[in-house]
Amino acid sequence: MDYQKLAASLLQAYKQHQPLSMLNYTESVRDINNAYQIQHVFTAGKSTPLGGYKISLTNKITQMLFRMDEPLYGQLEHSHILYAPTTLSLVQMNEPLIEAELGFIAKTDLSYGISDADLLKHVWVTGCIEIPDSRFAHWFPALNKYLIIADGAVGGYIVCGERIDGHDLQVENLSEIQVELTLDNQTVITGQARAVMDNPLSALQWLLKKLAEHGLSLHTGEVVSSGAFFLTHKLVAGEYNAHFSGALSQSLTLHVLP
Repeated sequence: MDYQKLAASLLQAYKQHQPLSMLNYTESVRDINNAYQIQHVFTAGKSTPLGGYKISLTNKITQMLFRMDEPLYGQLEHSHILYAPTTLSLVQMNEPLIEAELGFIAKTDLSYGISDADLLKHVWVTGCIEIPDSRFAHWFPALNKYLIIADGAVGGYIVCGERIDGHDLQVENLSEIQVELTLDNQTVITGQARAVMDNPLSALQWLLKKLAEHGLSLHTGEVVSSGAFFLTHKLVAGEYNAHFSGALSQSLTLHVLP
């Protein structure tokens, strides 16, 4: 199967909400560069323009799980980037998960090669809830890395909170940001930004470098979800709150309907 056919299959599954069988595609792509080509074609075929990127596998545990030695990125359509408080329904999705992350929003077009301090000044920072999801049935954790990349790094939705000017933050303080994720007022899990490549800004730098390798860059207004503070959890119906503390102090509410 060539990459155009796989991209077409992913696009059909996306539009018709009918997940694909992994068994039919396991050997369809065995190269990371081809997997990104498929992702780009898949994204271009969606009904809304590109809104940003998600970064996955930003800690050693998940990299080992999927036999990767670096993170990977996925392109996110504009219509799937939301702002808290918001509501989603499980019927809108396939087999969604939930994560809490730090988000960056580009103030201007950004390219690889500037210092961490300058990069932070050129972004807004926000707490994020990410909802990973896939166009494949029974995908987690069985989906191989090539299909994960082709499928937009299993991009679902990003929910952003209040944006904070990076001018008002210090690079070293980002790693100390903590989050508590609750479901119906009960703690699900806690995590720290340090889990994301020691500092989430390192993940953003990685993305800028990888985009440059692919002839791309980050544009004004695009959102980047930089990687999970903790191992992922299954999304269920209820009221989720992500409480961020430290250099970033805010709470995001996501209502999930059956």
